Amino acid sequence: MPKFDLSAIGFLVLDTLCAHADAMPPKGGATFVEQMTMTVAGTAGATALDCAMLGLNVQIAAEVGHDPMGDWLVSEMASKGMNVDLVSRSSGAQTAMSMLPISSDGARSAFFVPGASNTFTLSEPAMEQALDADIIHLGGTGLLASFDGEPSRKLLERAKSLGRTTVFDLILANEETIGLVEPLLEHIDYFVPSIEEASAMAGKSEPAAVAEWFRAKGVKNVVLTLEGDGVFVLPHDAEAFQLPAHQVEVVDTTGCGDSFTAGLITGVSKGWSLRDSARFANTVAAHVACGLGSQGILKDFDTTKKAMNDWPLKELKQ
Repeated sequence: MPKFDLSAIGFLVLDTLCAHADAMPPKGGATFVEQMTMTVAGTAGATALDCAMLGLNVQIAAEVGHDPMGDWLVSEMASKGMNVDLVSRSSGAQTAMSMLPISSDGARSAFFVPGASNTFTLSEPAMEQALDADIIHLGGTGLLASFDGEPSRKLLERAKSLGRTTVFDLILANEETIGLVEPLLEHIDYFVPSIEEASAMAGKSEPAAVAEWFRAKGVKNVVLTLEGDGVFVLPHDAEAFQLPAHQVEVVDTTGCGDSFTAGLITGVSKGWSLRDSARFANTVAAHVACGLGSQGILKDFDTTKKAMNDWPLKELKQ
């Protein structure tokens, strides 16, 4: 039996955020904002931390620099009970870091240093250790220069040969990203991109057509996040369905996609149906949207599960 519920592998970044910032300060001047924070973020990092907060036993495999930013990320993740033994230190790159001014409508812009996300890789022993979990989540394809391509394919293929459940998400995908992604698709149980990223890769716009395109490429379950409009799901064993998002006052959309994936993973880990897992994922994402940064106001599993049934839903858009 695997040691962990989840291994999250890939993109880890330190986000620094301020709200609200609707314009850049004048040169030499300053703009006063209501709040600032820093958070564990990234397609692997935020998802892993959110899963730990929701009660899963989590390890992460990623890379940071020999710097205070890396020290803080490792310390913060460990403080939430995560195993950080597979977080390596780059000899020449700084920790990946973003500065995010958040506008009053919750949208974000970014100044970004990829840093150690470009140097992350796994040795054979480290890969076997990373696969010691029921669920393997690879997050960040497109920003993992040393791990994209064959190393990622090998990881997912090996995961499936061991009987693991695989989850996959990427970042900043465009029409060229499909070259990195297509060899991975047959090894993916749950593919959880945004509709914008998935549409760019598939060359289609309607969620049903996009989902069918990825299904034909080998993905078992396609889960397309629709930003404020909820989620479209094409299960492997049932009819497609769409679920609405919660009606909440959005503070910041940073990390909503990563937190949705965390909610989905949590439901899958508990043996829930895909519909209930997606419902819970929407609620986790809503908690993140209600606060600043990739954890927002997320607290724990029980509080989130109660909100899944109590918080109002938007009208479903078809």
